[in-house]
Amino acid sequence: MKLTDEELQNRIEKGHPSDGAEASAYKKIFSALKREPSFVLPASFSDDIVKRIEIAKPQTSKDNLWLGLGIFGFILAAVITIVLTGFNPGTGVFKFLSGYAGLFVFGIVFILLLNYFDKKFIRPLAS
Repeated sequence: MKLTDEELQNRIEKGHPSDGAEASAYKKIFSALKREPSFVLPASFSDDIVKRIEIAKPQTSKDNLWLGLGIFGFILAAVITIVLTGFNPGTGVFKFLSGYAGLFVFGIVFILLLNYFDKKFIRPLAS
């Protein structure tokens, strides 16, 4: 009969004899867990970690650079595609979208403003 891990652990904890590779592995683990660790962290360990976190320079400048390059690349690719293919939004499926250019501009500006206010006011409050 094959015992589940939980049953095997319970048998070993209660002191019942168990054979097999898994049982001997559990016995070794339990004996190791009973011993105290041989190392001691210094009292200033948590303070040192906090200092390292505070010293670390945030990556926002690199993130903004990559975001800007990505947006620029996307716009450049879209313009090249439109020019090379002679795209006309007044025909086909995109005909209804041509009347909503202001809505798209508003949406983009609104999302960018939300992002700006989040970085400027909300995130500093959270930290």
